[in-house]
Amino acid sequence: MSFVELLVLGATAGLGATIIADIVAVLRQGWALTHGFYCLVGRWVGALPQHGLFHNDIRTSTPVHREAMLGWAAHVLLGMIYGVSFALVFGSSAIITPELWQGLSFGLATVLVPWLIFQPLFGWGIGMSKAPEPWKMRMKGVLNHTVFGLGIWLSITLLNGFFVP
Repeated sequence: MSFVELLVLGATAGLGATIIADIVAVLRQGWALTHGFYCLVGRWVGALPQHGLFHNDIRTSTPVHREAMLGWAAHVLLGMIYGVSFALVFGSSAIITPELWQGLSFGLATVLVPWLIFQPLFGWGIGMSKAPEPWKMRMKGVLNHTVFGLGIWLSITLLNGFFVP
């Protein structure tokens, strides 16, 4: 498998895992909560030029034009970047013969990105420490990223049947 094929299959698996995780999130918590959160992601992305990286609380920041579209696009792009990262970390063998532990361990590891980067930038503290119920929010993050990990394994397994020699 060439390096380009590895990247493309990783990005495709990341897209599939993102779709799976989003379907589960909507089924679990409803469209309004899922969509509302990605609107906040879009608000952060759209406010970068004027407001910078850090917010006191993204929920109280001024809404930006097309924040829903920006948020969902950033979310899908990050899922694809995670997929490429998965492929680079585990290599072509994880694409050819995916193992469940790889997806699960990678999915769990990705929860560190929002805990250590995005939540502090949004004004919510490290690991949602400034949230009213931080442990509830942390467990929600662990669940979401575990589903993403299962989704990446499932996506690669399905891709195997179509594209991987």
